[in-house]
Parts: sequence; C-alpha cells; structure tokens
Amino acid sequence: MRPITGTDIIDFYNTCYDLLVLTADGKFDHIDGQGSAYEFIATDNGEVQVLLGRSTVKAGDWFPDALTDDGDLLPAVAEDMAAVINDDGILPSRALKATHAGKEWKKADEAAKRLAAQRAAAVAEVVAYCGGNQSKAGRVLGLDQSTVNKLVTKHRRVADVATEV
Repeated sequence: MRPITGTDIIDFYNTCYDLLVLTADGKFDHIDGQGSAYEFIATDNGEVQVLLGRSTVKAGDWFPDALTDDGDLLPAVAEDMAAVINDDGILPSRALKATHAGKEWKKADEAAKRLAAQRAAAVAEVVAYCGGNQSKAGRVLGLDQSTVNKLVTKHRRVADVATEV
C-alpha cells in the first residue's frame, strides 16, 4: 500500500487496459471493464476501486493536452493526475474504510464486554448454588478456582457499577 505515482499512471496508460484500479489489498492493477472514477466494482478477484479509465486520458476532458503528438502521456501531467487521484479518490475511500472498521470494532468490543459480563454473572450464580464454594463451582464448570474468583469479582464490579447508575 502506497500512494499512486505518475509512473503508475504512465505504466497503466501504456498497457492499453481499460481501467486502473486499486485492489482490496492495496495494490494497483490494470483490468478491462467499465466503471467511473472512484466507484467500486466487482471483479472475478473481488471488489476493486476504479481510479482512472483509459478513455478519460485519451478524451482529454480531465487534463487537456495530457498527450504528446505521438500519443504518449506526459510525465508532468501523470504526476498531477496521481496527486488528484490520491487526494480525491484513494485517501477518502481508505479513510471511510478505517472509520467503518473502527465502528465495527467498537460494536464487537461492546458485544464482547456484554458477553463477558453475562459469563461472569452466570459463574457467580453457580458459585451461589455451590454455597459460595468457588473451588466446587470451578470443578462443576471445569475452571480453576482462580478463574472463578476473577469472574465473581468482575461480576461484583459490574453489579456495583450498575447499582451506582
């Protein structure tokens, strides 16, 4: 994973493929197909983000005078294209991906904490039915006594916090 460069754009243009894309694993690839700049499209190898279409360069609408009289892409224009693609296409999509991953992590973390609290409460209940004997509860549950003790302590802390609120 790295920013795209003018050299990447020139290499793409010279291959004559339709699209320059960014793969899910952060690599640049050249494929045939259709798509608009920065949209995500499905391919046989998974979803990719379209960065640039060959027709966009050839038409000259985006960067007029991007090509020499011989049809070669000018290196300075390719560098300008790369800067725009990095700032307007790659960076926002990857920032969105990171934000989404953070939200998913937070949901998973909250669920894990909720499940841990449920486990601690269930173990504390077993201890209560064992007459407060954590060793016996550990044998029933297949846990060592220190684990049972930690879970009971955790349950007390969670219960104390819940009653304070």
